[in-house]
Amino acid sequence: ANTSTESLSEKDRIEVFEKIWKAVNDKYYDSSFNGVDWNAARERYRSRLDGLKSDEEFYALLNQMLGELRDAHTLFRSPLQREASQKKQATSAGISIREVEGTPVVFSVDKDSDAVRAGVESGMVVRTINGQTFATRLAQSRGEISESSSERLTRLRVYARLLAGAPDTPLKLGLTRADGSEFEVTLTRRTVSNVSPLTSYLLSSGNAYIKFNEFRSPVSKEFKESLTKFKDAPALIIDLRGNGGGDVQEMLRIAGYFFNNKVFFGRGVTRSGKLLSFLGGLVKVPLEAYVGSPGNQIWGKPVVILISERTGSAAESFTAGMQENNRATVIGTQSCGCVNFVNNQIGVKGGGEFQFSELGSLSPKGRKLEGIGIMPDKVVASTLADLRSRRDIWIEEAENFLKNAFKK
Repeated sequence: ANTSTESLSEKDRIEVFEKIWKAVNDKYYDSSFNGVDWNAARERYRSRLDGLKSDEEFYALLNQMLGELRDAHTLFRSPLQREASQKKQATSAGISIREVEGTPVVFSVDKDSDAVRAGVESGMVVRTINGQTFATRLAQSRGEISESSSERLTRLRVYARLLAGAPDTPLKLGLTRADGSEFEVTLTRRTVSNVSPLTSYLLSSGNAYIKFNEFRSPVSKEFKESLTKFKDAPALIIDLRGNGGGDVQEMLRIAGYFFNNKVFFGRGVTRSGKLLSFLGGLVKVPLEAYVGSPGNQIWGKPVVILISERTGSAAESFTAGMQENNRATVIGTQSCGCVNFVNNQIGVKGGGEFQFSELGSLSPKGRKLEGIGIMPDKVVASTLADLRSRRDIWIEEAENFLKNAFKK
């Protein structure tokens, strides 16, 4: 479907195809295109335009071509996907599935969801999905998802695909409880907001805890208010396990709260080596990022940052800057490795849009983060027993570290 009253003509599709290919060809941050022969890709995908029967097939073809770059930030959105993105909406059955200790299990269950009310719990083993064995459905999902920035992100997308479907459609699961008893449930996929509010509170230890899933205004203001509120806490735990990134400037504002002097926080990389510009060149974005200034530090006490494979983009840049400036200890699992940046989203005829990475990212010490991510100072991962007992081992390890590292 698209937002125009008629489907795209053959001429329209050629025009959109060429516009997207040329934009990437001219401005993609990496002149080697991640090892892809971009001219050959054009010829290969251009020859397939004639056989397409619908706009949906055309949009899928565009994403296949862009997907060859294995870059999470380079993609095409159909008109419906664009609308959902602008509304900050997603379709969810209220659960996520991951492989833990070699077993496919329910990894998380959303609060106030059909899944909770139906008795679905974290740690339940997934046997079947819509009547198919898990292994069969997983093989199908792998065939439907192209490689992305990292093996970790590709795996996350494959597992998300297992549950994907249109809003208000059923999802039938065959589950096994911890005691071995089998459990059948039918959930309904719902349209949900993919924005969660910042949460902050004091843990029983007295340490402050802050969690948010996106660097997007007004989160820097809310973060600052939380730091001020908990100024007497001995230490701070920042939970970025589900934070996929967001606005770089908002991220840099938050980073500035932790330094009492100006520090180097990372560098951007463009194809030309020149600054990125907006509004016809009226606004230019510097490639070197600095944060902090004398007298403006809000938090000078110990900091622990929690990360996982779902920590991406600006959240990874924040973590790298804090880690390499010796301002935080990082606990968890290796992050996404999805750390390129997009200048803007470009609309095309028919109502869709595309985006691509015009800016690569290097850490303060010059490390490439795309495809690699952040390695934690201490590796921690949930076990099946942790999930089933609702034990958050990440927070426990952070608390233990703070207790032992800063004994008086």
